[in-house]
Amino acid sequence: MTRLRRRLVDLAIFVSVLALLALLAGILQIDAGKVTTSGHYVWQVEAWLDGRFDLGPSPGPWVVDDKITVNGHYYLMYPPLPAMVMLPFVWLLGDGFSDVWFTWGVAALGAVLMFRTLELMRHRRITRRTTLENLVLTAVFGFGTIVLWLSLGGKVWFTGQLMSTAGIVLVLHSTICRRWWLAWLGVGLIALTRTTEVVVGVVPALVYLRDLGVGRRTAGRWNLRPTRWPSLREVAAAVLPLAVCGAILLARNRLYFGSVTSTGYDIHTANDIVTFPYGLMSWHYVWPNFVIDFLRFPDFHFTGVNDAHPVMSLRANGMGTSIFFSTPLMLLFLVSSQGRAADRWMRTVMWTGTAALFVPVILFQAAGYDQVGARYLLPVYPTLFLLLAMRADRIGPRWVTLAGLGVFSNILLAKAFWAGPLSSQWVSGPSSRFAWGAAAIVMAVCALTCWLLAGENQARPDPGDTAPEPQHRIRS
Repeated sequence: MTRLRRRLVDLAIFVSVLALLALLAGILQIDAGKVTTSGHYVWQVEAWLDGRFDLGPSPGPWVVDDKITVNGHYYLMYPPLPAMVMLPFVWLLGDGFSDVWFTWGVAALGAVLMFRTLELMRHRRITRRTTLENLVLTAVFGFGTIVLWLSLGGKVWFTGQLMSTAGIVLVLHSTICRRWWLAWLGVGLIALTRTTEVVVGVVPALVYLRDLGVGRRTAGRWNLRPTRWPSLREVAAAVLPLAVCGAILLARNRLYFGSVTSTGYDIHTANDIVTFPYGLMSWHYVWPNFVIDFLRFPDFHFTGVNDAHPVMSLRANGMGTSIFFSTPLMLLFLVSSQGRAADRWMRTVMWTGTAALFVPVILFQAAGYDQVGARYLLPVYPTLFLLLAMRADRIGPRWVTLAGLGVFSNILLAKAFWAGPLSSQWVSGPSSRFAWGAAAIVMAVCALTCWLLAGENQARPDPGDTAPEPQHRIRS
């Protein structure tokens, strides 16, 4: 595939995701023409354009959510990268800018990066997937996970999470194609978005050490020392991007909060109406986070023993539902073997990255409230989807069924979060028509996908009959 054709495919994916998100947002009556009531990043940009760092001395809509008060002025405690990216758009468009459609764009960019990473892994023989299968996985990543409902309506928390997730995919892609400066720049950009997710840096670190010879087995022995030392250029490629991003973050801490070591959360804990009984991170949060991430499903409420129409609550009191409800495809990791991977070492690296990203998730306070899906698990989705791609089995009816259930679940979750709960009457009414219509569309798309995959599978040999080919340096 030529470079021009690759870019056209990327553009088609970007525009398609953008259009589908706009369509669903329109159906849910989400106003994409104005800033949301949690448009903290937009308010920050407007403050910068006015020549100041604080959001203002008088209470505004930001006073309720995550306020930080320093000397009577309100400050945004979140890292600055999303606001920095919004800056030229706000400057050019003024009141015409909205964090809603900006978040659609971030989600669409994440889908493009995911597809390009999957294609790179196919070219490198890390997976045995076809382009069609990679398109299916990309579609599921964008619409069959919590990415869907997080993408629809803007808001500071969701915009930041989606931008950081796009950064994680950038790190993974750059690591696989050995663009080290871009991989470490991605880690730095994540630090400027959601600092706790910089632990994804373990992935480029492990791959780079492996390229230097560390951890390779030769002559029956494990090498714990490099067979070559990095060049000055390689060291600079890692140090300079991290140094620049780190300097920006530390300077922001000093200018905003008076100390390079203050992230704002310490001030937030001291003067906000929300208190963290065990601090920002603690082992005390492990069990409630585990329940929400893996065990919680929608609630059903009965008015009495003879209630024939129990009400289903997809919001689950704002605590959300587990990854197995929002993304049933993840059940494959529990119910079936991964099979023999074309690159077992890379699979080990991805599992290590997943574990590293999961540690701050399971220890963090508040569990992601207010949500309909376990949104704090979002940073592990990129590595989990690459691990799904590395599985030996083909994408068949079982995969497509689970993926379709995920798309349907997230459409319902989006409806519950952005447009109010579904009606308990599943026979008639606006909510029921929405649910049945969504189910019909998802089933039709799943049937078409199965038909296309079946035709493709007939034309290629079984993946177990072919040995993995040597890897080549292919840029994507």
